[in-house]
Amino acid sequence: MGGGWADAGRSRPWRGDTLVMPYSLSKAFVTLAALVAVRDGALTLDEPVATYWPEYGRRGKEATTLRHVLTHRAGQPRFPDTAAELDLLDDAGLRDSLVQAAPEYVPGTPLGEHALTYGHLVDGILRAGAGTTLGEMFNDVVRPALALDAWFGVPDDALERVADLQYAHPQWPRRLHAAPWLQIPAGILDTERTNSRAWRQSVFGAVNLHTTATAMARFFAGLTSEDGPVRELLGQQLHPELLRSQVTEYDEVFGTRITWTLGFVRDKGKIAKGGIGGCAAWCRCGTTMPAPT
Repeated sequence: MGGGWADAGRSRPWRGDTLVMPYSLSKAFVTLAALVAVRDGALTLDEPVATYWPEYGRRGKEATTLRHVLTHRAGQPRFPDTAAELDLLDDAGLRDSLVQAAPEYVPGTPLGEHALTYGHLVDGILRAGAGTTLGEMFNDVVRPALALDAWFGVPDDALERVADLQYAHPQWPRRLHAAPWLQIPAGILDTERTNSRAWRQSVFGAVNLHTTATAMARFFAGLTSEDGPVRELLGQQLHPELLRSQVTEYDEVFGTRITWTLGFVRDKGKIAKGGIGGCAAWCRCGTTMPAPT
């Protein structure tokens, strides 16, 4: 069910195929792109990222693993101050800022959702270790395998389906608990930027997947199924690893104690992921969870 308008001027009715940017819900699909490379043997979860991406292994990041990144324990929950002058769409510059920066804490220890850095870290690892980009891995492999109406980089013929973002209250960005993690690079909460064609056709993996509510409902409905599309995509070993509880700690960005799988939030009743602005999707699961490692 849906209704309302897809633009601030109320000229485009909301439709079943309206595409929305769901902010951090995007991260779950970054995870899937990384795990396809693990499935194919191009990456592993527990080797140091520097094995593939030598430039990254510096200033305390030498032992950072892909598992650390996917569970938000890589110690880079935000871009460094040196990235403050970079444009929002300067992919190479933003990746390099993470390469050059020291982690805020020892990788593998404290927890904090990598609010904007998640996609750039995975993109860098995929480029170095698998010879592909995040956008290519998702759009060419993950998206068709799961039959998802979802895109990193909306194609020209789907742009007219994208809903505009609009604040319910002008002070909303300042009230976010995660606001300190969203300030660099500038523009992530600027609707003039995020409603632009350039943004919609870019890949900023942590936040700018564009998808439909129906696509997300179908995805989560089959997420845990042993004969579902995610299981078929990842295989019998990686699919349970995707869903297994990996770490339970206080998340500094969320501001609460949280259990992360590889890319999802898990509690006794559900597996979920959400984003700022009220975007959320989840499925019910069993009441017992394997202990985090």
